[in-house]
Amino acid sequence: MSRIHEALAKARVQHAGTAAELPDVEEIIGASVNPSEPVATPDVALADGPIEMLYADADSGAILAQCSQQNWPVRGTKMIFLADEALAAGQEQFRTLRSRLYQLRGTGQLKVIVVSSAIPGEGKSFVSANLAHAIALQSDRRALVIDADLRRAGGLSTLLEAPPSPGLTDYLLGEQSAASIIQTGSLKNLYFIPCGRRVPKPGELIGDSKLGLLIKQLRPVFDWIIIDTPPVLPIADARTIADLSDGVLFIVNARATLAHLAKRAIHEFRRESLLGIVLNRTKEASATFYSSYGYGYNSGERNVPHIG
Repeated sequence: MSRIHEALAKARVQHAGTAAELPDVEEIIGASVNPSEPVATPDVALADGPIEMLYADADSGAILAQCSQQNWPVRGTKMIFLADEALAAGQEQFRTLRSRLYQLRGTGQLKVIVVSSAIPGEGKSFVSANLAHAIALQSDRRALVIDADLRRAGGLSTLLEAPPSPGLTDYLLGEQSAASIIQTGSLKNLYFIPCGRRVPKPGELIGDSKLGLLIKQLRPVFDWIIIDTPPVLPIADARTIADLSDGVLFIVNARATLAHLAKRAIHEFRRESLLGIVLNRTKEASATFYSSYGYGYNSGERNVPHIG
């Protein structure tokens, strides 16, 4: 499983009030990874902080009433808040990430977040789904996760065990309404837009103005919108979607991603849009661990099992 090493390291200019600096990816990776150590699990927790409820009640009610009712996920190993207590450390990391996002939001409009990475296989979908679930666990907080990786049809659908269509491509082709492509499952307040069916030239669909209109329409309905995108180096889609968002979370696989690739990738985004880095699949020595009964202390390490 993955563990969040550093998230939201640098706030954007409007949140921090100072010139934003890109994180030193090479330093983060070098300081955090020991190839001889077992892979650790990721965690996400609930955040307490100022929360702006920007719902337009009439529109929200109409859209949510038309959402497709499904039964996902069945207790899957990829959704760590549905796992057993062995993954408590990973759950806490996601709560921490959630809390940092609320801190960055402050009194601003941080709501739509793009999740991307340099190359495939770094854990974007895993982080997107579990972060959205962490947010939805809070009382009266609606979270929407969108699978905008149209070149790998069914990535988030497989993770959530949800139907892959109708979805984003069907909306962008003008064949479905916004409400008809939104699903909700067994997890209260967690909503999902799958990528939809595979189509030729998906980059042309991503560049269509309909995507911006969809995000604008859904902004008042959800407290947070998390958009899972393709890796930024081989494909331009993530850069395009980032321009429609409020910020970018950049995922780095600590055990696989070369530092120079990660550093090159973050420069593909506008400097002020980068919220921070989530270092995935790493393990850090710590004197603190979570036991079945809560916090505990030990001179050794407690291994957290790896999840996919």
